[in-house]
Amino acid sequence: MPPLPLASPADAARLGYTLPDGREMEFLARASARLRREAGRPISSTTSTVRRRVDGGKVLLPGGPITAVSTVARLAEDGGDTLSGWRWDGMERIHCIPLWCGDVNVTYTHGFTTIPDELLELVCSVAVRLSATDDAAGMEAGIRSESIDDYSVTYAAEAVETASGLLPGECASLAGFLGSAPGAYVVRPR
Repeated sequence: MPPLPLASPADAARLGYTLPDGREMEFLARASARLRREAGRPISSTTSTVRRRVDGGKVLLPGGPITAVSTVARLAEDGGDTLSGWRWDGMERIHCIPLWCGDVNVTYTHGFTTIPDELLELVCSVAVRLSATDDAAGMEAGIRSESIDDYSVTYAAEAVETASGLLPGECASLAGFLGSAPGAYVVRPR
């Protein structure tokens, strides 16, 4: 089952966006999928286990905002023992990990439990754009312009890309809001 859209029709209406009647959830789901794909990490709250390198007794966690850290453990090949004495700074770092640990698995909760209005507005904006281009003549064929006298057609690959993905400004807005993509491997999502 695909994840729920990041915004609801009520959010769109509250923020002043109008979507086609009866298709609101479809466009919000499509916009949410594009934003999640571009983010490269979960946006909604989730719990993950990631393998991270210990550097100077510290570990940097990806995929904020981070809301809880539950365990720090040695790798299975190193015994898999759960470590104690570590301290989470409440943001993105775990401190006081024994220096002899090379890599550790960290289980933590990250992402938004409540989606902020700035992100809701981006979802709704993308959904409205998708609803407008959904029926635009020529978008399915990548037609940029068309003439009648002496017939002329101009095709553009970016027209199809834009119809199916995010615009550069939308990508920049998302990156500005979430920060850079994480640099971790999910070992075990929950």
